[in-house]
Amino acid sequence: MLVRILMLKIRLISSAFLALLFLINTPDVTAQTLHRFGQSIQPIYEGFERNTDGTFTMWFGYLNRNYDETPTVAVGDLNGFFAADGVNTAGPVDRNILLSDPGPQDRGQPTYFYPRRQQFVFEVVLPADFVGNELVWSITHNGETRTAVGTLERENIWAVDEGVWSANRGRGTGGRTEIEYANEPPDMRLVGIEGQISAAVGRPVNLRVFASDDGVPGPYERDRRGRMDPLPNNLPEVGGGIGRNSPKEQGVVNYVAADETGLALTWIKYRGPGQVLFDNAISALNPSGQEVVSSATFTQSGTYVLRAYADDSTYTTYSELNVIVQ
Repeated sequence: MLVRILMLKIRLISSAFLALLFLINTPDVTAQTLHRFGQSIQPIYEGFERNTDGTFTMWFGYLNRNYDETPTVAVGDLNGFFAADGVNTAGPVDRNILLSDPGPQDRGQPTYFYPRRQQFVFEVVLPADFVGNELVWSITHNGETRTAVGTLERENIWAVDEGVWSANRGRGTGGRTEIEYANEPPDMRLVGIEGQISAAVGRPVNLRVFASDDGVPGPYERDRRGRMDPLPNNLPEVGGGIGRNSPKEQGVVNYVAADETGLALTWIKYRGPGQVLFDNAISALNPSGQEVVSSATFTQSGTYVLRAYADDSTYTTYSELNVIVQ
């Protein structure tokens, strides 16, 4: 009798355990864990470069903590920059500790945010005398304010070079040769397009770009073993992440496509009120030079900023196009 009772208890415990496993793996629970909507956007300071003219370039990216939500946050108090006196700042950045000239809120940051981690999305050039101060990017979304603090101090930590780009974008640094450190960013130009064009809602406009590269680092056989399974919806990735950064298989710049030939081109929406539907948004190119034709269709009138990125899987180069949609 005692044995039968023990066996019954074991069966009940086993059933409860299996039910728990089933519950954990149901789509609804997974969706809650992945936070498809309702989360904040975390600005991220990537580091800085010294320029030959004595100025500095700070690089920024972001983490959209949502897997599905791609919010638009207009430039202003909810998406803006301010400069702080870094020497006197202790602990969290306080907007009350500002420079006498904090500079513009608009420093070229995106207003449209792709899912997950997007690396090296944009740069801000600062004068040589900015040393000792901090540049702060603040984003408020879904009721939460998050900041990234850019500093020119601790160069051994925050200095960015080709090795940092390569390591952060998944290419690694092992087994490198001197020629790999001589890598130059891709060259690219818009073809037959001025800095601003007009378009109509629902009517596609052609976008032509020519891009080339020095062939370094070249094609790369990426070992995907041990990496995460593709995200639900096969989300896309900007500056280096969807799958890592949602174009986990795309990117605001597609380092996966760039692995195939050593050069890729990606079109993205950077700013604008409505959706932009791209045809041939991502293309693997011949590094010796190739022109690629894409198209964009807009769902709503307004002013848009599109970006075309040329990507050699380490460095990216971009061109911006303003589109007035009526």
